[in-house]
Amino acid sequence: MKFERKERVIIVGCGRLGGRLATMLSDKGYQVVIIDNDANAFKKLPETFGGIQIKADAIDLETLKYVDIDDANMLVACTGNDNMNSLIAQIASRIFAVPNVYVRFEDADKEKLISGFNIQGIYPFKLTMSIFEEMLENDDEEGED
Repeated sequence: MKFERKERVIIVGCGRLGGRLATMLSDKGYQVVIIDNDANAFKKLPETFGGIQIKADAIDLETLKYVDIDDANMLVACTGNDNMNSLIAQIASRIFAVPNVYVRFEDADKEKLISGFNIQGIYPFKLTMSIFEEMLENDDEEGED
């Protein structure tokens, strides 16, 4: 019998984005570890959440080693602090060589902090604007009929 190894995903920040992302990935069969320094943040997770919740500071290298970051295929830094997210993402990419690192930035100007690294930016403002533009284009196309 051959067992498939589940991909390990570490999510830092259990806010709306982190909590929903952790739940979605857990439901899809990923091995999810979610880290937040506020135990109350985990209340956002549904009772069915199948991952591991760690109350800790994710910039602490010992915390990252404890959650086996060396085995992680993906890390998503999505706290409410752009500078913290950048630091966590750079630690994951540069120190631990996590192959897929994502960072959420509220300020799109922070993109320069990750330029040249194996880190992908997630920008809620840019995503919202592109979706809105797409909706407007679709409305314009429908109006031309």
